[in-house]
Amino acid sequence: MMIDFEAKFTEYLKAYEKKHSVSDEQLEEIVPDLYLSWLDSPKEWLKGKSPVDYFAGFNAAALIELLGKYIISEVTLPGALLNRIADTKKETYPYLINLLTKYEGEKQNKIKHTIVRLIEEMDFAHPYEYYIEAISQADEKNDFTESAAEELKNSGGKYQEQIIAAYEQAKNNYISDCLLDILCDIGADKRVYQFALDKFLFSESGRAFYASCLGKLGYADAVPYLEEALRENNIGYFDYTAIKDAVEELGGEVTIDRDFSGDSDYESLKKPEE
Repeated sequence: MMIDFEAKFTEYLKAYEKKHSVSDEQLEEIVPDLYLSWLDSPKEWLKGKSPVDYFAGFNAAALIELLGKYIISEVTLPGALLNRIADTKKETYPYLINLLTKYEGEKQNKIKHTIVRLIEEMDFAHPYEYYIEAISQADEKNDFTESAAEELKNSGGKYQEQIIAAYEQAKNNYISDCLLDILCDIGADKRVYQFALDKFLFSESGRAFYASCLGKLGYADAVPYLEEALRENNIGYFDYTAIKDAVEELGGEVTIDRDFSGDSDYESLKKPEE
């Protein structure tokens, strides 16, 4: 059974608040300091060890094994465990990469998402090629592929060709949209512009997203296509706003005035009358 350190700390806070008669506002201000002090204090339920000392007793492999067990058990990850993994990052990093790239099992996406965030906090190298491969095999959106995509956006142009190749072979819309989003953040490229334009012109949904992609890429050639879409009789407020923003981002000026009364998105955003 996994020890719920964070639940133990919550119990400590309740006792502290009652003993010292502090308000919720006062307690909120001192929680960070109380937490650090609590982590370093011996606990009877840890046989006299502090949480910091407890996790210091595990080697790198055991720490990463514990990380996985906590996530699978759905017990909140202990701050002391995460701190220990980060403090010993030279030793734990290889085990994190091994778990990230080889684990296929229960709650794998949540485990891998957590590892991506840890690698970022450690400021160590991400396995970008693995991220591209993982996104390319995804059936639908999940926490891991979304976090991997965010890191790929910061990878620079080094992996652009691999991402383009993966985009051209994408087996579903989620993969192609995810890779397109990454490519648009990496930088302008005529091929990527054509990908985004084709998606905007020929997809049955997602036009707001594809319009934002065109806006990011900076090719003014897209303006006439965007303006034509703004004139469509059945355009919704959400799509209209995104397309209008893209036109203006590309240096165009929108003079088309539309009435969206009755549109559900428009009505939900209207300020209540005073």
